[in-house]
Amino acid sequence: MRALFVVWTILGVFPNVFGQTSQFVSQTHPLTKSNAEARSTVAKDSDKASLHCIPLWGEKKKTAQQIKQDEAFLKACDENFGNRAEASRFFAERGWEYIAEGELDTACYRFNLAQLLNTKNSDAYWGLGVVCHQKGQGAEAIRMLSKGVACDSANSMLLDDLATLYIQQHQQSGQAHDLDEAFALLNRSVQLDTTNATTYLKLALAEYQRNNFDKAWEHLHQCRQLDVQVLDFNFIEQLSAKQADPKGVFNSGKE
Repeated sequence: MRALFVVWTILGVFPNVFGQTSQFVSQTHPLTKSNAEARSTVAKDSDKASLHCIPLWGEKKKTAQQIKQDEAFLKACDENFGNRAEASRFFAERGWEYIAEGELDTACYRFNLAQLLNTKNSDAYWGLGVVCHQKGQGAEAIRMLSKGVACDSANSMLLDDLATLYIQQHQQSGQAHDLDEAFALLNRSVQLDTTNATTYLKLALAEYQRNNFDKAWEHLHQCRQLDVQVLDFNFIEQLSAKQADPKGVFNSGKE
Protein backbone atom coordinates (compact mmCIF):
# COMPACT_ATOMS: atom_id res chain seq x y z
CA MET A 1 0.00 0.00 0.00
CA ARG A 2 2.83 2.42 0.82
CA ALA A 3 4.39 1.96 -2.61
CA LEU A 4 1.10 2.43 -4.42
CA PHE A 5 0.33 5.51 -2.34
CA VAL A 6 3.33 7.21 -3.99
CA VAL A 7 1.71 6.77 -7.38
CA TRP A 8 -1.68 7.99 -6.17
CA THR A 9 -0.07 11.03 -4.57
CA ILE A 10 1.37 12.04 -7.94
CA LEU A 11 -2.12 11.65 -9.41
CA GLY A 12 -3.58 13.87 -6.73
CA VAL A 13 -6.12 11.23 -5.66
CA PHE A 14 -6.43 8.74 -2.83
CA PRO A 15 -6.32 4.94 -3.02
CA ASN A 16 -10.01 4.42 -2.28
CA VAL A 17 -10.74 1.67 -4.78
CA PHE A 18 -8.54 -1.17 -3.59
CA GLY A 19 -10.14 -4.54 -3.11
CA GLN A 20 -12.76 -4.07 -5.82
CA THR A 21 -13.14 -6.56 -8.64
CA SER A 22 -12.33 -5.46 -12.16
CA GLN A 23 -15.23 -5.62 -14.58
CA PHE A 24 -15.33 -5.82 -18.33
CA VAL A 25 -17.59 -4.36 -20.97
CA SER A 26 -19.45 -7.20 -22.63
CA GLN A 27 -19.65 -9.17 -19.42
CA THR A 28 -21.14 -6.56 -17.11
CA HIS A 29 -21.17 -3.23 -18.94
CA PRO A 30 -23.46 -3.35 -21.97
CA LEU A 31 -22.82 -0.68 -24.54
CA THR A 32 -25.94 1.28 -23.71
CA LYS A 33 -26.13 4.77 -22.30
CA SER A 34 -26.84 5.15 -18.61
CA ASN A 35 -27.20 7.93 -16.09
CA ALA A 36 -23.41 8.02 -16.15
CA GLU A 37 -23.67 10.36 -19.12
CA ALA A 38 -25.38 12.97 -16.98
CA ARG A 39 -22.59 12.78 -14.41
CA SER A 40 -19.85 13.65 -16.87
CA THR A 41 -18.33 17.06 -16.30
CA VAL A 42 -16.29 17.27 -19.48
CA ALA A 43 -17.00 20.44 -21.46
CA LYS A 44 -18.16 19.95 -25.05
CA ASP A 45 -15.41 22.30 -26.14
CA SER A 46 -12.34 20.12 -25.66
CA ASP A 47 -10.11 23.19 -25.44
CA LYS A 48 -11.84 24.07 -22.17
CA ALA A 49 -11.77 20.58 -20.74
CA SER A 50 -9.04 18.99 -18.68
CA LEU A 51 -6.85 16.90 -20.95
CA HIS A 52 -7.04 14.16 -18.32
CA CYS A 53 -10.69 13.69 -19.25
CA ILE A 54 -10.17 13.51 -23.01
CA PRO A 55 -9.23 10.15 -24.57
CA LEU A 56 -5.48 9.97 -25.19
CA TRP A 57 -5.18 13.55 -23.96
CA GLY A 58 -6.72 14.79 -27.18
CA GLU A 59 -3.85 13.24 -29.17
CA LYS A 60 -2.11 16.61 -29.25
CA LYS A 61 1.55 17.41 -28.78
CA LYS A 62 2.25 17.73 -25.07
CA THR A 63 3.88 20.72 -23.43
CA ALA A 64 7.20 20.49 -21.63
CA GLN A 65 5.35 20.58 -18.31
CA GLN A 66 3.03 17.75 -19.33
CA ILE A 67 5.98 15.66 -20.47
CA LYS A 68 7.68 16.29 -17.13
CA GLN A 69 4.57 15.12 -15.29
CA ASP A 70 4.40 11.98 -17.45
CA GLU A 71 8.05 11.20 -16.70
CA ALA A 72 7.46 11.57 -12.96
CA PHE A 73 4.46 9.28 -13.13
CA LEU A 74 6.30 6.64 -15.16
CA LYS A 75 9.26 6.80 -12.79
CA ALA A 76 6.97 6.21 -9.80
CA CYS A 77 5.36 3.25 -11.54
CA ASP A 78 8.75 1.79 -12.45
CA GLU A 79 9.69 1.93 -8.78
CA ASN A 80 6.46 0.47 -7.45
CA PHE A 81 5.32 -2.15 -9.98
CA GLY A 82 7.04 -5.17 -11.39
CA ASN A 83 6.89 -3.68 -14.88
CA ARG A 84 4.90 -1.16 -16.89
CA ALA A 85 2.56 -3.78 -18.32
CA GLU A 86 1.52 -4.70 -14.77
CA ALA A 87 1.03 -1.05 -13.89
CA SER A 88 -1.02 -0.54 -17.05
CA ARG A 89 -3.33 -3.40 -16.11
CA PHE A 90 -3.75 -1.92 -12.64
CA PHE A 91 -4.89 1.46 -13.94
CA ALA A 92 -7.15 -0.10 -16.57
CA GLU A 93 -8.87 -2.10 -13.83
CA ARG A 94 -9.41 1.09 -11.86
CA GLY A 95 -10.91 2.60 -15.00
CA TRP A 96 -13.52 -0.16 -15.26
CA GLU A 97 -14.42 0.36 -11.62
CA TYR A 98 -15.01 4.06 -12.18
CA ILE A 99 -17.18 3.30 -15.21
CA ALA A 100 -19.27 1.03 -12.98
CA GLU A 101 -19.65 3.96 -10.57
CA GLY A 102 -20.64 6.32 -13.36
CA GLU A 103 -17.51 8.47 -12.96
CA LEU A 104 -16.68 8.74 -16.65
CA ASP A 105 -14.10 11.51 -16.45
CA THR A 106 -12.13 9.74 -13.72
CA ALA A 107 -12.37 6.50 -15.68
CA CYS A 108 -11.06 8.26 -18.77
CA TYR A 109 -8.06 9.53 -16.82
CA ARG A 110 -7.23 6.03 -15.57
CA PHE A 111 -7.46 4.56 -19.06
CA ASN A 112 -5.25 7.37 -20.36
CA LEU A 113 -2.65 6.44 -17.75
CA ALA A 114 -2.97 2.76 -18.67
CA GLN A 115 -2.28 3.65 -22.31
CA LEU A 116 0.66 5.86 -21.33
CA LEU A 117 2.19 2.91 -19.50
CA ASN A 118 1.56 0.44 -22.31
CA THR A 119 0.44 1.56 -25.76
CA LYS A 120 -0.41 -2.07 -26.61
CA ASN A 121 -2.91 -2.54 -23.78
CA SER A 122 -6.17 -3.17 -25.63
CA ASP A 123 -8.12 -2.74 -22.40
CA ALA A 124 -7.12 0.93 -22.25
CA TYR A 125 -8.61 1.66 -25.68
CA TRP A 126 -11.61 -0.55 -24.93
CA GLY A 127 -12.37 1.44 -21.81
CA LEU A 128 -11.90 4.76 -23.59
CA GLY A 129 -14.33 3.56 -26.23
CA VAL A 130 -16.96 2.77 -23.62
CA VAL A 131 -16.45 6.18 -22.02
CA CYS A 132 -16.95 7.85 -25.41
CA HIS A 133 -20.04 5.77 -26.14
CA GLN A 134 -21.67 6.61 -22.83
CA LYS A 135 -21.02 10.29 -23.55
CA GLY A 136 -22.80 9.96 -26.89
CA GLN A 137 -19.61 10.19 -28.96
CA GLY A 138 -20.28 7.28 -31.30
CA ALA A 139 -17.60 7.92 -33.92
CA GLU A 140 -14.93 8.37 -31.23
CA ALA A 141 -16.09 5.19 -29.52
CA ILE A 142 -15.60 3.25 -32.74
CA ARG A 143 -12.18 4.82 -33.26
CA MET A 144 -11.02 3.90 -29.74
CA LEU A 145 -12.30 0.32 -29.90
CA SER A 146 -10.69 -0.05 -33.32
CA LYS A 147 -7.37 0.85 -31.71
CA GLY A 148 -8.04 -1.86 -29.16
CA VAL A 149 -8.75 -4.43 -31.86
CA ALA A 150 -5.51 -3.45 -33.58
CA CYS A 151 -3.71 -4.43 -30.36
CA ASP A 152 -5.71 -7.59 -29.70
CA SER A 153 -7.47 -8.92 -32.77
CA ALA A 154 -8.07 -12.30 -31.09
CA ASN A 155 -10.40 -10.99 -28.38
CA SER A 156 -13.87 -12.21 -29.27
CA MET A 157 -15.68 -10.01 -26.76
CA LEU A 158 -13.85 -6.90 -27.93
CA LEU A 159 -14.76 -7.70 -31.53
CA ASP A 160 -18.39 -8.10 -30.47
CA ASP A 161 -18.44 -4.71 -28.78
CA LEU A 162 -16.96 -2.97 -31.81
CA ALA A 163 -19.48 -4.74 -34.04
CA THR A 164 -22.26 -3.55 -31.73
CA LEU A 165 -21.15 0.05 -32.24
CA TYR A 166 -21.22 -0.39 -36.00
CA ILE A 167 -24.73 -1.89 -35.81
CA GLN A 168 -25.89 1.08 -33.76
CA GLN A 169 -24.24 3.48 -36.19
CA HIS A 170 -26.04 1.76 -39.08
CA GLN A 171 -29.36 2.29 -37.31
CA GLN A 172 -28.62 6.00 -37.38
CA SER A 173 -26.84 6.34 -40.72
CA GLY A 174 -28.45 3.65 -42.85
CA GLN A 175 -25.05 3.16 -44.49
CA ALA A 176 -24.43 -0.39 -45.74
CA HIS A 177 -20.74 0.04 -44.96
CA ASP A 178 -21.47 0.04 -41.23
CA LEU A 179 -23.24 -3.32 -41.40
CA ASP A 180 -20.47 -4.74 -43.58
CA GLU A 181 -17.97 -3.79 -40.87
CA ALA A 182 -20.16 -5.37 -38.20
CA PHE A 183 -20.48 -8.65 -40.12
CA ALA A 184 -16.74 -8.79 -40.77
CA LEU A 185 -16.01 -8.37 -37.06
CA LEU A 186 -18.64 -10.89 -35.97
CA ASN A 187 -17.49 -13.50 -38.48
CA ARG A 188 -13.97 -13.15 -37.09
CA SER A 189 -15.37 -13.48 -33.59
CA VAL A 190 -17.17 -16.73 -34.46
CA GLN A 191 -13.98 -18.16 -35.89
CA LEU A 192 -12.17 -17.35 -32.66
CA ASP A 193 -14.84 -18.70 -30.32
CA THR A 194 -17.79 -20.77 -31.50
CA THR A 195 -19.17 -20.92 -27.93
CA ASN A 196 -19.61 -17.15 -27.48
CA ALA A 197 -23.38 -16.70 -27.25
CA THR A 198 -23.07 -12.91 -27.48
CA THR A 199 -21.61 -13.17 -30.98
CA TYR A 200 -24.67 -15.03 -32.26
CA LEU A 201 -27.00 -12.49 -30.66
CA LYS A 202 -25.14 -9.69 -32.45
CA LEU A 203 -25.28 -11.63 -35.72
CA ALA A 204 -29.04 -11.92 -35.25
CA LEU A 205 -29.26 -8.15 -34.74
CA ALA A 206 -27.16 -7.52 -37.85
CA GLU A 207 -29.28 -9.88 -39.98
CA TYR A 208 -32.40 -8.16 -38.68
CA GLN A 209 -31.02 -4.86 -39.97
CA ARG A 210 -30.73 -6.47 -43.41
CA ASN A 211 -34.28 -7.85 -43.19
CA ASN A 212 -32.89 -11.39 -43.26
CA PHE A 213 -35.32 -12.64 -40.64
CA ASP A 214 -34.73 -16.37 -41.25
CA LYS A 215 -31.01 -15.90 -40.58
CA ALA A 216 -31.79 -13.69 -37.59
CA TRP A 217 -33.86 -16.49 -36.03
CA GLU A 218 -31.17 -19.04 -36.85
CA HIS A 219 -28.51 -17.03 -34.99
CA LEU A 220 -30.90 -16.26 -32.15
CA HIS A 221 -31.46 -19.97 -31.56
CA GLN A 222 -27.72 -20.57 -31.66
CA CYS A 223 -27.44 -17.96 -28.92
CA ARG A 224 -30.26 -19.59 -26.94
CA GLN A 225 -28.64 -23.01 -27.09
CA LEU A 226 -25.35 -21.64 -25.77
CA ASP A 227 -26.61 -19.31 -23.05
CA VAL A 228 -30.26 -18.40 -22.58
CA GLN A 229 -29.31 -15.58 -20.19
CA VAL A 230 -27.74 -13.63 -23.05
CA LEU A 231 -31.06 -13.39 -24.94
CA ASP A 232 -32.56 -9.94 -25.47
CA PHE A 233 -36.31 -10.40 -25.14
CA ASN A 234 -37.08 -6.91 -26.41
CA PHE A 235 -35.31 -7.86 -29.62
CA ILE A 236 -37.19 -11.17 -29.74
CA GLU A 237 -40.46 -9.23 -29.64
CA GLN A 238 -39.32 -7.00 -32.50
CA LEU A 239 -38.19 -9.97 -34.57
CA SER A 240 -41.42 -11.86 -33.85
CA ALA A 241 -43.38 -8.87 -35.14
CA LYS A 242 -41.58 -9.23 -38.46
CA GLN A 243 -41.65 -13.01 -38.71
CA ALA A 244 -42.85 -15.80 -36.42
CA ASP A 245 -40.23 -18.06 -34.91
CA PRO A 246 -39.76 -20.89 -37.47
CA LYS A 247 -39.03 -23.32 -34.63
CA GLY A 248 -42.05 -22.19 -32.65
CA VAL A 249 -40.07 -21.88 -29.44
CA PHE A 250 -40.96 -18.30 -28.74
CA ASN A 251 -44.35 -18.44 -30.49
CA SER A 252 -45.57 -21.05 -28.04
CA GLY A 253 -44.35 -19.23 -24.96
CA LYS A 254 -41.55 -21.68 -24.19
CA GLU A 255 -38.57 -20.15 -22.48
